[in-house]
Amino acid sequence: MLTLFAAYSPGMILALLAAGVAIGAVGGLLGIGGGVIAVPLLLELWVGLPLPESARAALAIGTAQAVIVLASLAAAIAHGRAGRIDAEVVRRWMPAMLAGAALGLALAPFLPPAPMQLGFALIAALLALQLLRGAGRPWWPRLPGGVAGRVAPGAIGAAAAALGIGAGTLSGPLLGLFGVALARAVGAGAVFNLVVAVPAALIFMLRGMDVPGRPPDAVGHVSLLALALLAAPAMLVAPFAARLAGRLPVALLRRLFAACLLAIAARLVLRALG
Repeated sequence: MLTLFAAYSPGMILALLAAGVAIGAVGGLLGIGGGVIAVPLLLELWVGLPLPESARAALAIGTAQAVIVLASLAAAIAHGRAGRIDAEVVRRWMPAMLAGAALGLALAPFLPPAPMQLGFALIAALLALQLLRGAGRPWWPRLPGGVAGRVAPGAIGAAAAALGIGAGTLSGPLLGLFGVALARAVGAGAVFNLVVAVPAALIFMLRGMDVPGRPPDAVGHVSLLALALLAAPAMLVAPFAARLAGRLPVALLRRLFAACLLAIAARLVLRALG
């Protein structure tokens, strides 16, 4: 046990605990999985590991997916108890989102990361701008069916699985554009975070078993100590944040969501161009 902690300085441990609090807050309030916080932080903390950049990125994304599982579980339970999960939305979007996640996990090792990140950043920025415009009229009065109804959740699942970002990051505002009340869309986003991150975390754990240079606490591409330090505070904070989300004005919730999306877009652009 002491050997595991020796790889993390006190400053690194404090940074991970603080990030876990932030992940729990955005997960409970907005249905965002927290990968956008965890992945950049882990990349910075592990810059000294004797790993190629691709393996270090996989370790960060895999650990973030495992964090999303635990943090989103607490948030989804809290939203479910409050009656803010739209069961119809979850039922209709779940199959396509899982199929998209499988596709994203299969293709991610072969796709150039920069174009993927820039494309995701563009979508996040456009959705943020739409949220900042105000409620207005939805793009579509109800959830589309047929092929159109499968493209959106499939694309969200693929991007979330490949980049380590919670599926609820995009599903929440997009559902709002389809006329779903934002509070209920946030609850559904917490469920989508969970169902995409579970298979993604398992795949990342199995993929990296033979990669040398990983920290001693790593199982595949998942660092167990970093997972614990991020997930423990996230799971404590997420239920309180979820209860607070039900009391916040919709306009404030929209602005918070838009700010998070713009921050995600900016971070992805910097990573892609850096």
